[in-house]
Amino acid sequence: MRTLLVGGALAVIVVSLAACGGSSTSSSSQDALQRQADLWAIDQIERNFHKATSLHDVDLMMSLWAPHATFTYGPGDTATGTKQIRHAFLHESEAFKPTSHWVSDTPAYKVRITVNGDRGTLNFDCHYVDIKTGKVVSHTAADQEVARMNGKWLITSMVGGSAPLTP
Repeated sequence: MRTLLVGGALAVIVVSLAACGGSSTSSSSQDALQRQADLWAIDQIERNFHKATSLHDVDLMMSLWAPHATFTYGPGDTATGTKQIRHAFLHESEAFKPTSHWVSDTPAYKVRITVNGDRGTLNFDCHYVDIKTGKVVSHTAADQEVARMNGKWLITSMVGGSAPLTP
């Protein structure tokens, strides 16, 4: 009986130590994989932002924002919360006006993303191209703070502004 007890205790110790041995490599791989997934998810905000603007799809646009987010879109013009942000896009944004037939795009090299746990940043330029003429009619920039909320990355703060058309 004593041999069985000692053998069982030894087996538990060996299994415990073996389980701990590979955890740092696995954890490091998991962290790297999670970081890549977070960067991809934050990049989808930029893609959907431009899709929403190009299609004048305010519901898609609003799906990108946290409930109590802020959106500064001009000197002294800040919308707080999704109701005010929706209003700003529908009534203040040139890109959302029914007479604007623009495609919104960002060159890939003008997108910058950071991630640190459940917080990050997303910065990009917006090139608005008139569908009829093919000419850039507007060029803006967006500096955003983003956060993972309930498993989804959302904009918590955005400051829009003008940007020069340079590489």
